[in-house]
Amino acid sequence: MKHIWLDCDPGHDDAMALILACHHPESRLIGVTTVAGNQSVEKTTRNARAVLAAIGCGQIPVFKGQSSAILKAMPFCAEIHGESGLDGRDGKPLFPLLADEEPDGFWLLNWKETLDKVWKETGEKVDLVAIGSLTNVALLLTLFPEVKSRIRITIMGGAMGIGNTGPVAEFNIENDPEAAHVVFESGVELAMVPLEVTHTALATPEILAAIGDSSPFRRKIQEMLLFFRDTYRDVFGFDDPPLHDPLAVLFVLHPDWFQSRKMRVDIERASELSRGQTVCDVHGRSSRLANCNVALSVDVDRFWKSMLDAVAKADGVIQEK
Repeated sequence: MKHIWLDCDPGHDDAMALILACHHPESRLIGVTTVAGNQSVEKTTRNARAVLAAIGCGQIPVFKGQSSAILKAMPFCAEIHGESGLDGRDGKPLFPLLADEEPDGFWLLNWKETLDKVWKETGEKVDLVAIGSLTNVALLLTLFPEVKSRIRITIMGGAMGIGNTGPVAEFNIENDPEAAHVVFESGVELAMVPLEVTHTALATPEILAAIGDSSPFRRKIQEMLLFFRDTYRDVFGFDDPPLHDPLAVLFVLHPDWFQSRKMRVDIERASELSRGQTVCDVHGRSSRLANCNVALSVDVDRFWKSMLDAVAKADGVIQEK
């Protein structure tokens, strides 16, 4: 059993990551922090709570994190995820939104105390899965460096070649390169699942058929992926949308289903052309020590089996209620 903390900016693929983290048999999701990215942090926080409630996991704590990057304002991603950050095809929020709820205390301290509690109770590291910009994570590591020995970090982000929101930059890293630099330089145990891998996990018509429409929940997942398909086709020209974020969860649960390589990864922060690039030293040409385990490929069939099993489990939980 892996203890997972998800740091996210819930859009459509983040919602699927929440389903996998909540309903995979080897995962225990212990908490969620939200960050601005796909939409404002107020909207991503509402979406996180809405998704968790919709999949029968509303008891999991959600802490609202940072509203902007360390140095610059973030551009949001309404062209992909809609005005709510998690729209349906009618242009309205896909899941019913709950009333805003602010836990007592400072979110970052609450987060650190939760991680400490798991460490004390189990003696096991928490797998912090970061599938948005790394602003929250950089603050955690900077203000509470003692957590570095108690966590592992796996990110969905970066690219070894072609980017998505920049020529060579991926959205999550480009949104806050300074935060990414802090994380990659921190010395924490780190893994990265880049675009080259996530672009192979496509929600094809066969996958949509396997999800089916036999229940209200399955129809909702269908609608979510169809919205994502349409916007991804319009912006990037993909026939089928890639399911980025669940792959970072899967890397924690089944690293043996991936090919990966430890290498040096540096974050470009100065160039006007390539700000946010993850510079991956694939062939070890620099003298710098490797700082990241980079995924190179994944067994896509096994991924989809796990994802479909998690959807089925969520559907069963909802029907039982």
